[in-house]
Amino acid sequence: MRHRWIAVALTLALACLSFDSVAAQDKPIELKFSSWLATVHGHHTGVMVPWAKMVEEKSGGRLKITIYPGSVLGKPADHYDMVKDGIADMGFTTPGYTPGRFPLITVTELPLGMFKSSRGGSLAVMSIFDKYFKDEFKDVKVLWFWVHPPGHFHLAKKQVKVLEDLNGLKIRAATPMLVTMVKGLGATPVSIPAPDTYTALERGTVDGTIFPWEAISSFKIAEVLKHHVSSGIYVAPLFTFMNRKKYDSLPPDLRKVIDDLSGNWGAEFNGKVWDQNEFVGIEAIKKAGGIIYTLPAEERQRWLAKLKPVEEEWLKSMEAKGLPGRQLLSDLWEAIKRYDP
Repeated sequence: MRHRWIAVALTLALACLSFDSVAAQDKPIELKFSSWLATVHGHHTGVMVPWAKMVEEKSGGRLKITIYPGSVLGKPADHYDMVKDGIADMGFTTPGYTPGRFPLITVTELPLGMFKSSRGGSLAVMSIFDKYFKDEFKDVKVLWFWVHPPGHFHLAKKQVKVLEDLNGLKIRAATPMLVTMVKGLGATPVSIPAPDTYTALERGTVDGTIFPWEAISSFKIAEVLKHHVSSGIYVAPLFTFMNRKKYDSLPPDLRKVIDDLSGNWGAEFNGKVWDQNEFVGIEAIKKAGGIIYTLPAEERQRWLAKLKPVEEEWLKSMEAKGLPGRQLLSDLWEAIKRYDP
């Protein structure tokens, strides 16, 4: 009888262990995705939320991505280190928020008017990622890079039609390259993070800003802007990335789920959404009674010629660091011709 009870006890214990094991397997792996954008931003609603849902569905519910929006986990400039150090498992940022840290990727910020769309530009950047940028971001797992659609000038009160109209205007410029660009065009740059643009315009801290069209809607700033100059002379690079150790800790099949929804696929998906959101931004401008002025081709060339020294200084700085800036710029131009003609 005693042996029978021992056998029963062992059976029950094994059953409990088996149940606990199954329960542990059934519990999804939660990934914390940190964002510095509000939930109304087009990137949140059009990219992050749908992407997180796709990852969850493709993993059969074994992965669950929880998005923490509005900088609740940290400031925009802190996001690279937050993910690298494991404070968050995933996030996105722009290299321009950490000046000097990623020198080669700044080639995409040069004000050369080379990009035409977010989709094509993002695929162009991804096509040379392994050759030029992979080592710069080796501390994290880059999921995909993208560039926002070409940016334009947006003014609170003054209409700008020619280069000289920018003289003396205070223009919001968040990154070192944009600061250099604004100075080169004769205006005064003011470094303010994107989410603070509305308040700066409303208070007169700045006279204008530079953004793609979509940002006018996403940051709800149409009502504090009157004039818009379609110029399209720059873009900014951004990237979605993951904590390296967290990625490596996932089972191979779950890493594949993330891989399948990253890389070129992620860049194209992201780019298409941002291109589509451009129309939403333009509609917001029209609804607010804003005036859009398109720079004539000849005047636009004047602006680009004025910014030629920015390219030359960038090339010199790359050479001083022993980096292949000239070849990189040439390869990027070729990639744009292929993906974003």
